[in-house]
Amino acid sequence: METANIFIPVPSEWLLIVFMVFMGGIFWSVNKATGFQVLFLTILSMSIAHIITLHIPYFHAGDELLPFTHPNIQAVTTFFAFFIPLARNKTDVVLCMVPPALFSILLIILTGTPALSIAGGVLIGGFIVYTFYRSLDWIGGMPELYLIIFSILLPLFLAAILYPVNELLIYPGILLGTGIGVTLESIKIKMDISRNSPRKRFIAFFIGSAGILLFYGTDLLFNAWVPLPEMTLGIALGLWITILVPVLLLLLKVYKPQTEAREL
Repeated sequence: METANIFIPVPSEWLLIVFMVFMGGIFWSVNKATGFQVLFLTILSMSIAHIITLHIPYFHAGDELLPFTHPNIQAVTTFFAFFIPLARNKTDVVLCMVPPALFSILLIILTGTPALSIAGGVLIGGFIVYTFYRSLDWIGGMPELYLIIFSILLPLFLAAILYPVNELLIYPGILLGTGIGVTLESIKIKMDISRNSPRKRFIAFFIGSAGILLFYGTDLLFNAWVPLPEMTLGIALGLWITILVPVLLLLLKVYKPQTEAREL
C-alpha cells in the first residue's frame, strides 16, 4: 500500500514567516492579549499537526494511505477561526472563513492534496480554537505560577515528541520563547499600546517585522554553535516578539510603559 506524499515534511517557511509577522503585528500594534493568544494557539496547532502526521496511523483510501490532517491547512484554519468569536457581524465571520477555504481549494487544484486530509486539518484546527474558547474562563482563573509552569512544560513535552525531526523543533521553541517572554513582559515591562497613534503603531510593526526577517536571514549562524539550532531559533523568535521588541520600543520612546508594574 502506498503512502500519499501530499505535503513537504516541514511546512513552507514563507507561511511561517507570514504568520509570525501577522501575529507579532497584532501583539505590538493592536492588542497584546489577542496577539499572544493567536500566536500561541496557531503554533500549538502546527505542533499538534506534525505530531499527528508523524505518529498517528493514516486513512486507508484504496491503495493509498492518507494523513489525517494537513499541517498548513490546520494552521491557517486555526489562525482565522480564532477571530470568528471576536467578529462583530456576519460579514466579519465570512471574511474569517474565506482564506482557509481558498487555501484549501488552491492546494487541491495545484498539489492534488486529498480532500480527506484537508477536511481533517479544518476540523482539528477548528476544534483547537473551540476548546480554547470553552476553557478560557478556566485558564483565566488559573494561578499565575501554574500558567508560567504550563507555558514552559508544554513546549518541552511537544519537543520531546517531535525530537526525531529536528526541523520541527522550531515550533515548541517558539512556544517556549513566547511563554517566557510574555510572562516577563506582563510583570516588568507592561508596554502600553492603547494610547499610541497609528504612526507609532506602524513604527512598532516595522521594527518587529524587520527583526523577524533578520532572524531568518541569519539563522545559519545558529547551526554553527548550538546543538539544537531550530529549537534555539524558535526560542529567539518567541522572545523577540514578546519581550525584546517591547523593551526596544520603550528604549526608543516609541511606546510608554503602563503606569504601574508588578514586582516579581
